[in-house]
Amino acid sequence: MAIIPRQTVKRSILGGLVSPFPSPTAEPHDMTVIEGRIVDGPDFPAGRPLSPQDSGALVYAASVTGHGALKTPLHTWERAWDWAKLAHLREGGTHRGQVAERHAAAYTKLQQDRTRRASVVAKAAALPWVTRAKVGRFPVALGTWGATAGEVVHIAQPTNQFLVTFIGGLNGLLADAVAAVASLASPVALPAVGLFGLAAVGGSVRREHDRRRRLLLVRDGSDVGIREGGGLLTAIPIADCSTPAVAMEAVRRALAVEKINVRPLSAATTPWGWEVLVQMRQGQPGDITRAAADLETLLDVREAGVLVTPHRDRRARVTLRIVESDPWADMPSVPDYAGVDRSVRQPIWLGQRLDGVQVLTAFASKHSLILAASGGGKSIMLRLIADGLGAAEDTHIWDLDPSGVGQAPQAAVMGRVALDPDDCERALTDAVAIAVARTRLLRKLGMGDAWATSPERPALAVIVDEFPRLTPAGKAAAVTLLRIGRKVAVFLLFASQDPKKDVLGDSIAGQVAFRAAGPGLADWQADLLFGAGAKARGWDPGRYAPATSQDQPNDAGTFYVAGAGDELALPMKVGYMSGAVAQSRAERYAELGRCPLLDSATLAAAGLDAVDVYVRREADDVVAALVVEPEPVPDEALALLESIADDVQAWPTEWVPASELAVMAASRMGLAPGKATEMRVAALLDGAGIPTRRRSTGLVRPRPALLMAAGRDLATVA
Repeated sequence: MAIIPRQTVKRSILGGLVSPFPSPTAEPHDMTVIEGRIVDGPDFPAGRPLSPQDSGALVYAASVTGHGALKTPLHTWERAWDWAKLAHLREGGTHRGQVAERHAAAYTKLQQDRTRRASVVAKAAALPWVTRAKVGRFPVALGTWGATAGEVVHIAQPTNQFLVTFIGGLNGLLADAVAAVASLASPVALPAVGLFGLAAVGGSVRREHDRRRRLLLVRDGSDVGIREGGGLLTAIPIADCSTPAVAMEAVRRALAVEKINVRPLSAATTPWGWEVLVQMRQGQPGDITRAAADLETLLDVREAGVLVTPHRDRRARVTLRIVESDPWADMPSVPDYAGVDRSVRQPIWLGQRLDGVQVLTAFASKHSLILAASGGGKSIMLRLIADGLGAAEDTHIWDLDPSGVGQAPQAAVMGRVALDPDDCERALTDAVAIAVARTRLLRKLGMGDAWATSPERPALAVIVDEFPRLTPAGKAAAVTLLRIGRKVAVFLLFASQDPKKDVLGDSIAGQVAFRAAGPGLADWQADLLFGAGAKARGWDPGRYAPATSQDQPNDAGTFYVAGAGDELALPMKVGYMSGAVAQSRAERYAELGRCPLLDSATLAAAGLDAVDVYVRREADDVVAALVVEPEPVPDEALALLESIADDVQAWPTEWVPASELAVMAASRMGLAPGKATEMRVAALLDGAGIPTRRRSTGLVRPRPALLMAAGRDLATVA
């Protein structure tokens, strides 16, 4: 046993800092060495020695170099990875556009936040166990914990990239050194160092929190902006977002400005912009829909660039689609139907929806309603539908337009054309008669509950453009047809650019299966088509602008569509087909025999004559679609027709009232005016085969038929 002088250890007032140097004022004290262990007397051990021979100190000292050597490359790799990820910000742009220089720091921090938090969690979980395994003393881990927390607080603040790498790399050495010194000192020192370190970390965290709160503008408990470069950045332009995390933050901020509290759930890039899913913490989805126009300003996108789609299955969830570029840049062309056999039961391609879904629907026994302001593109949609129906082998089409335009390029596939209100009224009246007749024929033909279309018994599709201009009798006939025509394959396609509330009511809008709403519609019109509160549920066609000229197409052809598959409140773009292309395709369909006539059984049951049904009025002429060899006109009837031919030729309309014909005959032939003359004239004209029509004002006869029977050339008729 050897006796050596005992060193005096000087302790600080904190009890946590130690000095290994002898104190000049301390009294010497003998220490006893027994079997290699130093004891203070025979019964209890003294404080921890400073002897370099201590095995724990040597092991720990050896571990210092290894720990630091591993941690320095780790921090270097982390900083290099962040540097590579943010290269596009240093270059001043993203994949969509330029990034404002004063915003780059804010975006950089947002991008690193999640990676940093995950890294801190991993370090906090791993380092205590690594340290304990190396040293064999669990309390030593507290020193590493405190140092790591200090590192986290340090790198969370804006600083020089090189210093972050350098200090982060040396942190492993510093942490191990602190733990080594503490482990060699008195057991009281380690807890004191730990508490002091935690207090320092807590103070740093609190100061950083206060600093950030001072940068935030708080309204109603929600931070709605952050100050950058001396100014208030209330929202992040979506064009500056390059990662889903930044896009979600941009949407959250923009909604916070509108006092809408949400939790972003996910974000995904699309070829045209972003889709961001959020969950509302309070309020209703309609709150976001009503704020869509303001969100466009905050996110700095085009008009109608923010589309809000509430989820029907989970009311708290809303998808925001933020449009930065043309979503229909890759839309396919209109398919060619000439090379395949088609039926009215097969779908017709109309266009492409915003999410890339192709919009196709069949119009067999389906009434349709298409609304759009002038220049909205409804004529193009009608053209696509008429093209698909004209290519079908079991569909007969009528073109009615009281405004006088009609589907002129596709006249080759039209079985009947009516271009004034009176002609349209007669056509709709005939369509009702056909529907009633087919209702009686269903059981007789053994078809069951619905008419089975075929080339021999085709469906009748009646296109009615600008239906508000119909006569009252024409509107009544159309409503009747809506109620009875569907099951017997007589269906209507309504279209209008300026429907009024008294015209577009539940009698029409409530009975159509296919509904399309184009640019420029009012909210009440969207409600009629898609139900009350349509705008709050995402159906908002009024946000799109119709074309004002050929040079300003704006949003022409952008429609919301229901009744064509899943009813998702997303706009679609109608495929474009020029008039010249439509005409050439229609003529080709006609050459292929794709325009069947109505079956004779239906016409007979309806009491209609083919000459009366297949009437085409084009360029102010009425001609029969079927060429019929005229019967010889009786001599007395011919004399009557020749005497009144000049008066008939001067008549201003295409239909001459029977009463006026009697007046003409009385004047030209010296007959006594009255009922007897009117009856005699009617009998002679009936004998000559001149058809009649019953109108609200009485019987009328077609002016061209009267002139042709009198031997007048229609080409010379003004």
